[in-house]
Amino acid sequence: MDSKYKARLFRTALVGGALLLAWQASLASDTPAVILLGLGALWLLATSLFQEQSLRWPPLLPWQLVPGSLLAALLWVDPGRHGAWLWLWAILVMLPQPAWLLPVQGGLAGISWWRIQQDLIPEQGVLVGLLLGAVVLLGLGRALYLRPLWQGVSRRQRLLPGTRLWTREQLVHDLYRERLRCERKDYHAELLLLRTKARHCWPLVRWLVAHLEPDENVYRLDRCTLATLLISRNADNGSQRRNLLLETPPWPLKARAIDLGSRHALSLEQRALARQAEDLVILPRPRAVDHA
Repeated sequence: MDSKYKARLFRTALVGGALLLAWQASLASDTPAVILLGLGALWLLATSLFQEQSLRWPPLLPWQLVPGSLLAALLWVDPGRHGAWLWLWAILVMLPQPAWLLPVQGGLAGISWWRIQQDLIPEQGVLVGLLLGAVVLLGLGRALYLRPLWQGVSRRQRLLPGTRLWTREQLVHDLYRERLRCERKDYHAELLLLRTKARHCWPLVRWLVAHLEPDENVYRLDRCTLATLLISRNADNGSQRRNLLLETPPWPLKARAIDLGSRHALSLEQRALARQAEDLVILPRPRAVDHA
């Protein structure tokens, strides 16, 4: 199935889940449960609205902490009404997440079981604990089975299907290719590094794509840094294109332009951009004309 249709189905499922949680919140009698269910509904709705941005723009903290924390808190404050949700832990451990987060999720699942078993007779509590452990292990087994697929997706060169946003690894490959072409053919190419606030990066990607040539791409180096390769007929044309591009960005940014013939290291230039005070630095800098 095409990726765009999968994304639409996923968004529909998120909106459906948000509506379900909102309905559950309207039926809840305890204020803490109402707040937690409402937060869950808002989180699912926000995830569906910003799905395109968050799909390949990882947050500072793993997003799996949000549903895990909300579920553990809900089972703690209202175990009698929502005790059946305990089995959702088997689904949460199946989600793609860092390895260090699995023990955290397991600990939250254990806390949830401990709260629920307090309202059960000892035999029932032990049985529920054994069943929870079994389904969580099944979920972990499924997660291990899917991990190679998730890792393959995370290493994909194109960050968003159907867009011109690519990874740092693809930029390294394209830099090598364009440098070879510049040596063989008579045209000018430069690497343009752009740094802005993290919240502006995704809108900046879409703005750049709209203002670049159809065969030029955008690359993401980190949460705040983007790059593109400007291909021009000569140095003067390249300078005009760069100046025109940097005259109209709707967000404040710092830029660093590197002639591909100068052989600057990408990692060093990226660090230099992060410390850069000027709005624009051009490397190599244009030589001063000697009028003597």
